[in-house]
Amino acid sequence: MNKLLIVDTVYSLNQKGAAILLTVILLLIMVTLITLYTGKIQSFEHQIVINTQNQKWAKASAKAGLNQALAMLNVNKIWPIAGLSGNLEDNSTFSIYATTESLSSYRKLITIRSNGMSADGLAKATVTEKALIYPILFNSPPAPLMVNHGFSSAGEFELAANPNGLGTAFPLSLWSGAEVALSGTQHHSCILSEFNAGNCATNTYSDHTSKLDDIADGSTSFPADLFSYLFNIPSSEWLELQQQSDFVLVDCDTLDINSWGVIWVNGDCDVSAGAQIGNDSEPIILIIFDGDIEFQNDVVMYGLVFAFKPLGSTKILDINMQTNSAVHGSVVTNYQLGTKSLFMRVVFRPDVMQKLQNSKKLQRVARIPGSWHDF
Repeated sequence: MNKLLIVDTVYSLNQKGAAILLTVILLLIMVTLITLYTGKIQSFEHQIVINTQNQKWAKASAKAGLNQALAMLNVNKIWPIAGLSGNLEDNSTFSIYATTESLSSYRKLITIRSNGMSADGLAKATVTEKALIYPILFNSPPAPLMVNHGFSSAGEFELAANPNGLGTAFPLSLWSGAEVALSGTQHHSCILSEFNAGNCATNTYSDHTSKLDDIADGSTSFPADLFSYLFNIPSSEWLELQQQSDFVLVDCDTLDINSWGVIWVNGDCDVSAGAQIGNDSEPIILIIFDGDIEFQNDVVMYGLVFAFKPLGSTKILDINMQTNSAVHGSVVTNYQLGTKSLFMRVVFRPDVMQKLQNSKKLQRVARIPGSWHDF
């Protein structure tokens, strides 16, 4: 009886030992699995962090490439045939490609695609945006002189006409929304060759004895807002154009043959005798804001003069050009001329007018709203 009890007890103890051992083994397996699983999760999380960081670097690189492309367009106003590439400090890289579509009026639509890649080459991103290259001068004046309210009886002029201003072989010398009376003996218009030969006063289109079709006065099609007509900006928002100007001055004292771009002058513009402003290969756009214009003897300017009187101004303004002074290009004003018994001389130069729109220094770059995307 005692032997059986001892054997049974030993057997029971062996079973309990085996159960404990099995439990320990199972716990060890579970701990091992949990450890392996945790390590794997941590590895996944680490990889996710790396991938996220790489993707951010790739996007940052793509955006950097896009900004570089836009900066290059602002300077050169043209896109090179070959693509561009570069890298950031973290060795992520970008490559830039673009297509150019020519539009009307010297405008170009540029579609830029910038591809960014992380330093390890595992993450890539692409951003695309469109930009418009456009001339500041939206509409080129078709006449040497455009004047909103015509001339008073005191003002006189000499104009070398645009030979094709009213169509092929139909000249245009003056365009105005008001009637212009050619009452003075110094009122005359002519072709460019006669002006160059010094015969504009004798071989004329129109003069004080006869007003022909080259004087398009009382025109119902004359622009109601000359500011908007020239620059595609309403006159009430003139500050926008001032901010786009290359120079903002308080007088014309520093203007010379090397002047370039869009020049905005606040107040009177008095140019000393013998001065040359701009040149025929690089004409300028000169905007005189609420001021008189006085060219002393033998002053020559190449480009466009826009004499602008803002709404609310009570000044009586005018333009005067003394002996042998002239603008080679066009003069536009939104107020009546000749109120101070003055004289002006304008020579229409088709080559100069064309350069006012296709010159890189007279063009701007604008990003197209809503065109940016990263997909």
